[in-house]
Amino acid sequence: MRCTLASFRIAGLLAAGLVLACPARAGDSMTWLMPDFPPIGIPVHGQPTDGMADQLVKYIVARWPEASHRFLYANPNRVWSMLASGEQACFTGALRTPERERFAYFRNTYLLPPPQLIIRPEVLAAIPLNAKDEAEPGPLMNNPALHGVVIEKRAYGHAVDALLAQPAASPNIKRLAASNYGKTIFTMMTMDRGDYTIDYDFVLAYAASTDAQLARLKAIPLAGADALIVGGIACPRTAWGRSAIQKIDALLASREGSSVLLQAQARWISKESALRYNEAMKEFFRRLETPQKYEHP
Repeated sequence: MRCTLASFRIAGLLAAGLVLACPARAGDSMTWLMPDFPPIGIPVHGQPTDGMADQLVKYIVARWPEASHRFLYANPNRVWSMLASGEQACFTGALRTPERERFAYFRNTYLLPPPQLIIRPEVLAAIPLNAKDEAEPGPLMNNPALHGVVIEKRAYGHAVDALLAQPAASPNIKRLAASNYGKTIFTMMTMDRGDYTIDYDFVLAYAASTDAQLARLKAIPLAGADALIVGGIACPRTAWGRSAIQKIDALLASREGSSVLLQAQARWISKESALRYNEAMKEFFRRLETPQKYEHP
């Protein structure tokens, strides 16, 4: 018997906690938590299309016909609360952090260029820069004259996350729980409701391609935040989650699977980033051809 959702209304599911009644082994049904975060996730009528996460989940679904698959779009605050509480669902747009590894299994699928500082051009003169023209995040976030906007519970990389966690930065940074991560904040900035945010340059480029007024925003490298970001699929650290992540890994761990992941990412990142990180990305995706090991929860 297939496991069933308590309700098929998405709003009700997200409010009630997505209750599933099924055995511990993932096989009959898979609920995919999808990011509404172009170009990582580009939903149309509640279905994945050609974003990075969309392409990888469609590849998996095509090779897992024995399960029924459904897609739910939720903001990061809700997603990580669900996984931390052991909900039987997997998130396809997860950035990997030590904190999240305590309650979730991860299967790597992305190696992304580091996020950058996105600013309104009017505040450029006030941005503290070093000799390399990189923004200094410490002085920036502690400056009460500059107001940042970020997404609550979103990971921005270890260096930036550590700064955001400092009490001194809190009064100057507004944290939003938004379903549309990027464009919501970019639009706020064009309305002078925020001076800066932190995001990927390819996310800004995509948003600007759909809204010309966003093209005036500028991207600046962040000092100390130059490490590549590892992302992938996350499932709860439970017996069900281990079964699910092992199945996902088995479907992706091949030369074909690795190639699909690389192509899904390469389509959207800039040519400059592709050239700069070419060797690191090739090695990363080569390693993904080998199945991973997942310890018991």
